[in-house]
Amino acid sequence: MTGPTSTRTDKGVRGFELDIHVAFAQPLPEAQARAALLALEGLTVDLYRPHPSPLHADPAATPDPAAGVPSARLTGPLRDPGAVRAALAALLGGPARYVEVGVRGFLRSAGGQTEWMPWRRNQVLPRAQVTAVTFEEGVRFVLE
Repeated sequence: MTGPTSTRTDKGVRGFELDIHVAFAQPLPEAQARAALLALEGLTVDLYRPHPSPLHADPAATPDPAAGVPSARLTGPLRDPGAVRAALAALLGGPARYVEVGVRGFLRSAGGQTEWMPWRRNQVLPRAQVTAVTFEEGVRFVLE
């Protein structure tokens, strides 16, 4: 996947961005997780991995790469709603257990810290109704 692979750091910016959370049916190896997300080109990808010690913070501990990637978050500008819907349908027909998608408000401080606005409304849809996803600002669709 081209472009950055970690959280964006544009400073002093506010607006709305596409925010997608994908939970895989089973943890995938990193390469396979990235390959599954290729259809969502141009978005910033954050792969979530289980913390090595969830109850006790240990700065020396590193995530186990063999544990796999259980989920991922993608953020960025909404360029082509039809292409996003097609990519979501492919994910839901393949490795994804569920997907959360919406256009979310944010504010990035001068220091680069991103504050995400809360969702105004949530709408749960069956996974087959990807075409019903509208990209209204502040509305999150959960496809399961």
